[in-house]
Parts: sequence; C-alpha cells; structure tokens
Amino acid sequence: MAQTISTPAPARRGAPHSPDLLAGIGTQLAALAEESENFGLVLCSDAGIAGRYLVQLQQIDRLAQSLREVAMVLAASDPDAAVAAIRLGDLRIALEEACAG
Repeated sequence: MAQTISTPAPARRGAPHSPDLLAGIGTQLAALAEESENFGLVLCSDAGIAGRYLVQLQQIDRLAQSLREVAMVLAASDPDAAVAAIRLGDLRIALEEACAG
C-alpha cells in the first residue's frame, strides 16, 4: 500500500477585501482622525489644560495623524506606494514589515 504524504495547506493571511470596503474603512478612519484632531484643538485652546497635559495632547495629535495615514493606505489604488509615502516613520516601518510578511 502506497503511503500518501500530505503537505499542510499554506496559511491564509486573510480574505481579500473589495476596494469599496477598504475605501469605506478608510473614510471612517479619516473621520475619526478629524474628530480626534478637533478634540485636541478644543483642549489646546484652554491654556491650563494645555499646560498640564501637553504630552497627552501630543499623543492625541499623533493618533489623528496615524489614523489619517492608515486611511490613505486603505483607500489607495497603489497601497505599496501609499505605505512608502507615510510620514510617521514607526508606522511606515510597521506596515512595511506587515507587507513583507
């Protein structure tokens, strides 16, 4: 009797998603970025809050920037070029590593 050797199926990295879904997610992330940025601006307009929470306000700004950059990648017709154009170095590196898989 011949022995059958089975090879494991390649691991799936996830189902491909439609460009419309990715663009929709990008739109939602961009809206969240805008809301985060506006929230930070309101807080910055109070000198007492700005003085006490400068680091946290910078984190809100960084969050808004990150959301905006990810939104652009999701909506891009050329995601690799969009990742390469990300201005936030640690985010760009993380996404480049994820693409390299």
